[in-house]
Amino acid sequence: MGIRAVVNAPNWSETHHRGEAKCRDTSLTPTRSRDVFFEDEPLALDICNGTFDGQVCPRRTECLRVAMFNKENFGIWGGMTSKDRLDMRMRYPGMPERWIWHAPGESESPSNEETPWQAAS
Repeated sequence: MGIRAVVNAPNWSETHHRGEAKCRDTSLTPTRSRDVFFEDEPLALDICNGTFDGQVCPRRTECLRVAMFNKENFGIWGGMTSKDRLDMRMRYPGMPERWIWHAPGESESPSNEETPWQAAS
């Protein structure tokens, strides 16, 4: 039995210097009957990765970091499906500095996003 480190979710609100996470949009707020990020994967991916409105979620990298460290098995986190996250963990085990993903067609050039290892410190 191993010890599992849990990374607490960052402040997703508009008070953060990078802005509010797109999942906090009031029209997307989960209800008892519907949660876009767990029930409508294509729409959630479009929202996170910017194909919905042309803007990638400013907090996508942090969201992916939290999901990867916490081994989230369900829903869309950081613009990735649970299968994509599992594939990344299998490909780069114990290498969180490699846990960066870019949507198809998105450049892999450095951006102003915090990398997972920068955000962890």
